[in-house]
Amino acid sequence: RQRPLPAGRMAPPVALAFGLALAVASQAILCIKVNPASVWLSGFAIVSYVCIYTPLKRRSTQALAVGAVPGAIPPLLGWAVVTGSIDPPGIVLFLVLFVWQLPHFMAIAIYRRRDYEDAGIHVVPNVRGLENAKMQALVYSLALVAVSLLLVPLRVAGFFYFAVVAVLGAWFFVLSLRGMEPDADNKWARQFFFASLVYLPVLCIALIVDRALA
Repeated sequence: RQRPLPAGRMAPPVALAFGLALAVASQAILCIKVNPASVWLSGFAIVSYVCIYTPLKRRSTQALAVGAVPGAIPPLLGWAVVTGSIDPPGIVLFLVLFVWQLPHFMAIAIYRRRDYEDAGIHVVPNVRGLENAKMQALVYSLALVAVSLLLVPLRVAGFFYFAVVAVLGAWFFVLSLRGMEPDADNKWARQFFFASLVYLPVLCIALIVDRALA
């Protein structure tokens, strides 16, 4: 609520003009300096986030999955910028970030559910219940571990990455499993949220180190 737009320090027309200018400029730069794949991916991310995800937040809990698509495009975009194509490793990087966002946001939705309710934004804990939200977080955490390990058979990562991510995934899954306990409350949700903030950078560092060791 202290950001410029909701706080009233910036008028909506100014924000709209600034956003459009950034979108057009970014597309032009990618078109001139990079390649068509990057233009299509970034354009899709902008349109889907602004025109589909944003209005859907007040209508359906499915906004979470819809918004995770443009949110996960950056690593695939980076892959396309470097290689000029969309390949299986790039798609797996996309899937890692896509799936990661689901338990990450589910944790936020649980311990901030009253704020979302006041704002009129549909989130799983408020619409389908707290237990359903915890179960989804558990399933998404397990899926995240599986997807993260796909980089190994694709030969993008080796043993070091496998060892780190296996331990990291087991820790993250066990923490999500604790959410199924009857007394798991906002304290658990906050811990799970911060664990998700640890998961992603550690995975990226492990991938970088693994490539350096290869």
